[in-house]
Amino acid sequence: MFYKRNFSHKEYSTMANLIVKTTFNTKLNLDTDSLAKRIFAFAIDFGVIFLYIIFISWVMSWFDIDLGGTFKADADRIAWGWISLLSLPILFYTLFSEVISGGYTLGKYAVGTKVVKISGFQPTFVDFFIRWIFRMVDIYFFLIISIVAGGAISRIFSVYTIGLVGIIVITRSKRGQRLGDVVAGTSVIKSKVQHSMNITILKELSADYKPLYTQVLKLSDNDARIIKETYESARKMNDYKLIRKLVVKLETVMNIKNESDPNVFIERVLKDFNYYTQNM
Repeated sequence: MFYKRNFSHKEYSTMANLIVKTTFNTKLNLDTDSLAKRIFAFAIDFGVIFLYIIFISWVMSWFDIDLGGTFKADADRIAWGWISLLSLPILFYTLFSEVISGGYTLGKYAVGTKVVKISGFQPTFVDFFIRWIFRMVDIYFFLIISIVAGGAISRIFSVYTIGLVGIIVITRSKRGQRLGDVVAGTSVIKSKVQHSMNITILKELSADYKPLYTQVLKLSDNDARIIKETYESARKMNDYKLIRKLVVKLETVMNIKNESDPNVFIERVLKDFNYYTQNM
């Protein structure tokens, strides 16, 4: 999976820009998310967890479980076991959400951000797991220290330092990464892309259009969009060298040999891609 963004407005917060290369050796700009939005996304996720905790508390009261550790009956032991099981989502919420959604949590989705590899590819389970493990340092470091050290004052103080390590690392990172991102090779970028009509991959096709290259099915939507944007940019700048490189790369990826004009070939590839995606 590949990502491309064109950043055109100002953000009065920490912002970094990542440069990666796609399958087509095209440099892409990944606009990392602002620190303010990352904090807002965290707040939303925390709110989701808080609501879930309220639900668990209600279930506990419904089963009349003694939180002091004294169980009045075997039924309470069974109920406590279920409550422990239901509490697992609190611990694994972030990891589970990012794995099944490909980089999103409810908070990230709400503010329009997601986790990606700085290479431009989709993160693996290991990448998400590393980020999740390092949350203990990035977000809860001082809270954990205060719990171990003890003392009411230190615990109250630690609440106000939640996420401090991550904030410091993000603001000092050129790529807007917290410690977990640095280790996992990931970053959080803006995922809501607004495409104007002039850069859409859709092309008008006649009713009797006949596709030529079935190999275009090897391309993803993002690949096709990148090809079109790169091609149109090269044409505007009369960069024929870039157009030829794009043709060579398409020949390699699609495992075909172009016998026509480079411009005709690229436009045909885009039309064929549009044909197959509309009829799938």
